Amino acid sequence: MKTFLSIVMISTIALLAFGQDQKAAVPKEPKTKLEAFEARTGAVIIRGFSTVGTIRGRYETSVEIECKEFTDASSGKREFGISIEVKQAGRIERKDSAYIDYDEIDSLVKGIEYISKIEKSVTKLDQFQADYKTKGELRVSTFSDDSGKIQTAIHSGQFGGVSAYLSLEDLASFKKLIQQAKEKLDFIKG
Repeated sequence: MKTFLSIVMISTIALLAFGQDQKAAVPKEPKTKLEAFEARTGAVIIRGFSTVGTIRGRYETSVEIECKEFTDASSGKREFGISIEVKQAGRIERKDSAYIDYDEIDSLVKGIEYISKIEKSVTKLDQFQADYKTKGELRVSTFSDDSGKIQTAIHSGQFGGVSAYLSLEDLASFKKLIQQAKEKLDFIKG
């Protein structure tokens, strides 16, 4: 009988602990205007999008840039920006997207320009890494590898995100696609 009661008590405690873990799962707070707009409920949201281009990276990775226009059908309020989807192929395909609000695009372009010009002489230590991070969890990095060669990576997501590895020439193409996306949004906005 004691064994039975012990099993019941342990099971009850385990179920209560499991229930607390489930309650602890809090929805992700929107970090960009686009994420907040997309998370709206009780309204019709119209999403417009155009693919600007894709960069193929090393190790079966790629980065796709899209223009975004979100409209609340009832109020007519609109938000503009871009999304950047980073993919890793292989046995299991993984992908993650980051939103960049319209008013953050120029800063992203300037950040990419800056880190793409950094040389190993930026530090007296053996290696370096320079990062530019957006509100929507996109990180663009340049870094030196063991041989001293400068590499680049684009990472989307905070924990367990996805990375694409590019050459410096590909990083320049990535920046150009972002500029083209902004030009398209400028035209749409009038």
